[in-house]
Amino acid sequence: MLPSAKPKIFPAIAILIIALLPVPSVGPTLQAAEASASPQAVLGVDDFMKNADRYPGKVGLEGVVSGVAPDRAAISLIDSGEFQACGVTTCAQLTLPVHWSGPLPAVGDRVKIDGQTREVKGKLMFVAERLEKVARP
Repeated sequence: MLPSAKPKIFPAIAILIIALLPVPSVGPTLQAAEASASPQAVLGVDDFMKNADRYPGKVGLEGVVSGVAPDRAAISLIDSGEFQACGVTTCAQLTLPVHWSGPLPAVGDRVKIDGQTREVKGKLMFVAERLEKVARP
């Protein structure tokens, strides 16, 4: 063997060994991080409003639309249980203001929203990032 051939073989073998080493997957880690960032449970409007400080970050809520303000890209939600008990959207004691920039639902629609409480124009408001109509039970 020529003396100059030895140094070239060692780096080639080292590169081959490194290339064959197993690489840990980051898939489950990313999925776990995404899962922790998404809402865990769907809350009622009353439960959320009475204990909003317990739910920092993203949360899922379900309620009935009691008002729509297209000029402000906003809706009002009341608790589904209260609506079911009285049958009208005006009987609720608590109403949650929600900023929603997508297509607005109609008054009386039951919806599920995902989002979080933020300050909007100097006032606290629930800012929805996702809204979907839910079939009535």
